[in-house]
Amino acid sequence: MENLRTRYGNWALITGASSGIGEEFARVFAMQGINLVLVARRKERLNKIAEELIINHKIEVIVSSADLSKENFLDSILRDINGKEITILINNAGIGKPGEFKDTDINYDSDMIKLNCLAPVVLTEHFLKTMIKKRKGAIIFLGSVVAYQPTPVMASYAATKAFNLSFGNALWYELKKYGIDVLTVNPGNTATEFNRMVLNDKSILTRTARQVVNSSLKSLGKKPNVVDGFFNKLITAFSKFGSVRTIVTVTGLIMNNLYKKNYPSK
Repeated sequence: MENLRTRYGNWALITGASSGIGEEFARVFAMQGINLVLVARRKERLNKIAEELIINHKIEVIVSSADLSKENFLDSILRDINGKEITILINNAGIGKPGEFKDTDINYDSDMIKLNCLAPVVLTEHFLKTMIKKRKGAIIFLGSVVAYQPTPVMASYAATKAFNLSFGNALWYELKKYGIDVLTVNPGNTATEFNRMVLNDKSILTRTARQVVNSSLKSLGKKPNVVDGFFNKLITAFSKFGSVRTIVTVTGLIMNNLYKKNYPSK
């Protein structure tokens, strides 16, 4: 793998960096000598990760405990980074929970749409200016296998991931003429806090956060999107065949079974 610092620059900003895939991106970048801006709400956890990476890899790490669902989150991040030129952006932060839409908490769904969709757009628009000026950069969006088909029991969440996939694919085309690589990575079940909170699926096919990061970096600069893991590729391939009615029905049966298994009182 080509050294990412040489290819893309000295500073990376990672949202949702306090655990899971975001934390793994931070660790991989740190090993390549890339300075980091770690963004998440859990400041104590970010500080612990930052201290470890600074000691082990002799890099600079800035912690920003911004809430990306709030209107002024960008101002907070910009104050923390104090003019650092970001040329690697990992739009990883996201939330979601299962349940039928009729039972949704509209305030939760509104915050989810802001965090999963609006925040990546705002961050990308801002830091893109520096990347275009330098004629290099990398932007990664975290999609999901549910981005490829409507997903009952996670209707709003799947829709936000479909947005990420479509937006990232379009930017891949628009920005390649400026030397900027864009990738949307689409994981399935991954051993993270998010997976445990959502459906708690402990399949033997569950992937690790490091595997997702490795898939991302192997594909960056080569294609607009990647599905992590062979079994997940089979799942998304299924969505290209058959009618929407058939695909949504099968997906709904699977999701309902998982939901009832993990939330029996619902």
